[in-house]
Parts: sequence; C-alpha cells; structure tokens
Amino acid sequence: MKPRLFLAALIALAAFPASGEPVQAPARGVLIEKVTCAASPDQSYALYLPAAYSPDRTWPIVYALDARGQALVPAKAFQEAAEKYGWIVVSSYNSASDGPSDPNFAALRALWTETHARFAIDDKRVYAAGFSGTVRFSCILALAAPGSIAGVIGAGAGFPSDVVPQANNPFSFFGTVGTRDFNYYEMMALDQKMAEVHVPHRIEIWDGTHAWPPASLAGQAVAWMEVAAMRAGTRPKDAALVDPLWTADREKARSQEAAGRLWDAHHTWEAMADGYAGLRDVSEARKRAEEIAAGEAFKKEAKARQERIAADTRLLAEGPVILGQVTPGNPVTVAQIVAQLRVPQLKKREQSGDPEEKLSAQRILSTLMAQTSFYIPQMLMAKKEYDRTIFMLSVAAEIRPESPWPWVQIAAVQAQKGKPGRKKALEALKTALDKGLDDPAALEGEPAFADLRQDEGYRQILAQVTKRKQGSSPG
Repeated sequence: MKPRLFLAALIALAAFPASGEPVQAPARGVLIEKVTCAASPDQSYALYLPAAYSPDRTWPIVYALDARGQALVPAKAFQEAAEKYGWIVVSSYNSASDGPSDPNFAALRALWTETHARFAIDDKRVYAAGFSGTVRFSCILALAAPGSIAGVIGAGAGFPSDVVPQANNPFSFFGTVGTRDFNYYEMMALDQKMAEVHVPHRIEIWDGTHAWPPASLAGQAVAWMEVAAMRAGTRPKDAALVDPLWTADREKARSQEAAGRLWDAHHTWEAMADGYAGLRDVSEARKRAEEIAAGEAFKKEAKARQERIAADTRLLAEGPVILGQVTPGNPVTVAQIVAQLRVPQLKKREQSGDPEEKLSAQRILSTLMAQTSFYIPQMLMAKKEYDRTIFMLSVAAEIRPESPWPWVQIAAVQAQKGKPGRKKALEALKTALDKGLDDPAALEGEPAFADLRQDEGYRQILAQVTKRKQGSSPG
C-alpha cells in the first residue's frame, strides 16, 4: 500500500469508535513486556501506560519502531519520560530496517488499529520514534499524510536520502546521534538544512555509537516535543514545564562554554533561542549565540570542524569505489583493499590524543565496518555470491581484528555452501572462539549452522563458548 493511502486508512480507522464495550485498560505505571494485537495475532508490542492514565481524557502516544524489532529497548528508554509527561508508549516487535517497508506498514497499521480501539488517544499528538532505517520510514509516513504524525524522534538517522526538508515540513523533528555513529555526518548536515529552512527541530549529540539514545536523552526528546506542542497550539502553554527545561539547557550551555567547547555551546544556545521562542523570553540565548559566534576562538574551532568533516566526507566517498573493485576475476587481495581504505592510518588516528581527531577516525572506521560487515554482505548474500561476501567480511575482520563477529558471519556463509564449506566454517568458528566469542545463542540461533550441529567439532566449540558465557555471568 502506498504511504498516503496507508495513513489515510489509519485515519479512517481512528475516526470511528471501537465497536462493543470499551476494553479494560491493562496495568498502569508498569512496562508490559508483550501484548498481542487483538485483530492481528501475528503482531505484538511492548506497552507503557502512565500511572495516571484514564479514558476520561485523551493522551499523547508514541509508536516506537526498532530496526530489529527489539521492542523493549525503546520502550525502556522512553518509559520514565512517558510517566513524567503522560505519554502512552507502544513499541513494535515486528518492525525492521534495511529491507522492504512492508513489515513496518503491517506493524504500524496493527498498532494503530489496536491502540485506537483500546485507548483514549490525542490524535493531534501522535508521535513516531525510530532507529536507523525506521526513522526514514517514520518520516515518509509523516510526509505522506500531513497532520497525522505531529513529531518524529529519530535515533541515528534522518530523512530518506532522496527527501530534502522543506519550510512547510508538517512535523517536528528531534534527532539523536552518537559521537561515533556512522550516520554522524548525515545528522550534522540535516541539522544545518533544517535550520536553513526554519523547520522546528533539535538534534542532540551523545557519547555513543549507532544506537537508541540513553533514557536521559530520550526523555529530553519527549520534553522537547511537549514544548513543540505548546508552540504549535496542540497543548496548553505551561510555564511550570518550560522553565525547568530552559534552566537545564542554560546550565548545559554554560558548562559547555566553561569546558571550552564553543561549537557545542553555540549549538545549544541556538537550539534554545529557536525552541523556546513564543513561550518565554529567549533574548539571553540569542545574545550568547551571537557573542560566541563573533569570537575568534569559536571561528577557529568552527573552521577546523568544517575542514575535518569535509576531509572525512571525501575519504568516505572513496570507500564505495575501493570496495567496488571486489568483482569476480579481479585479483585484488584483502590486504590491498584494507590498505586502500587507509585502515592502518585510521587506526593510528584512533589512538590520537586529540579527542576530535580520535572521534573522526572512529566514525570512519565505524562506517567502513558497517559497510563490510552488514550492508554489502547483505546485498551479496541476496544474490548468493558467497565468495564476495566472505571477502567483504574478511575486510571487516581486518578493520576490527579483536572482534569475533566477522568470523561468525564468515562461518555462516561457508556453512551455506554445504559440504564444500563445512571445514572452513568450523575453522572460522574456531577463530571466533579464539577471539573471545561468548554468546552461545549466536551459534544456536543461526539457521546456517543447522547441518553443523551434529558435528563433533561444532559441539566442542559450542561447549567452550557456553562455558565462557557461564564463567562471565554474575553470581
């Protein structure tokens, strides 16, 4: 179903009251780990209802779509803020990223139908929260039917690559990105673009990788959406809510200044000036942003930052060209590809005493790792190009030689070759074991190892992995 038609169907469903007697609300104030959709038994979700929930009034809701259907991760991240600000949290076990959108369409349709039948929802305050590819999916839906989704909380990703934010963007956007996230540069570019066209937004950087943000930042996202709703007129203005948020932001900006992080401080003051406008006096924030921007120290830092981002972007642009050399018949080696990707130099930079230089190298290596350990192998395996897949995973193993996971993946690909790959699959698993593999579920849950499970060599490896897991468990 097309996005616009899909959301039109959701809106139509929401416009009609549930038939029969109202369904009794489940427990309030506790996270219910798994609920099955009544009308779609193949769909399930984690649920949090605020302790004060009552059907006597309507409530904001956030539909969380994890990239791997790990519903509890975002549900737990948003739980504390949901209780504080009175939001319903519904997190799907069936959402997915890096593939067709059909699972997400099915998941959100089921959740929409279920929640509108069971709960009193404020349809002017429906939000979507996504991670990685499910952020892009959420943006597509919000753009397809303006007014249906009031805001998108995007972890580690922004708009689809072929969509440029416009001044009339119909939803607010709060993005989060880790300092070592391979989508860091994308999010910085999105921040600049949305600022240029004056789209209500805020993008916060946290110390992490490509992941959902910690609960504290997830809470900030919810709070910011509350402020955005006040500005949009979809909830009453409330100085008692705004003032503590303003104070926390001001303390953050001042601490960033005191630490000499002028770019970060300027970013925070500007976000305050834009985000709280119309709700309180923001002259202090505008003044400090202007004063910092006029200083030579800030100009020097901003220039160095821009130059580093430009250099990193150029280097990353070379990656697909270099990896594109891995074609049948081309006698290129793993060592040659690793050298062309400048992995040794990046690893040296990763040990730099300059924090920004270190983060720069980590982001590039993270990007190369994501491409060679996931995205490209996924594409090649769809075409059953086993040897090229193994080549890419071997590059990943050189990027992160301390990690057992590329070797587990190599073993899985070798196993899919059948008998010819059996010996090499066991050798790869032995290498993964030597590199510290301690997750027996990763082996037992891998379908490719089905034919290996009766092999004595496999059983010995599994036993050692299980023993290591048990030895590292608390208690």
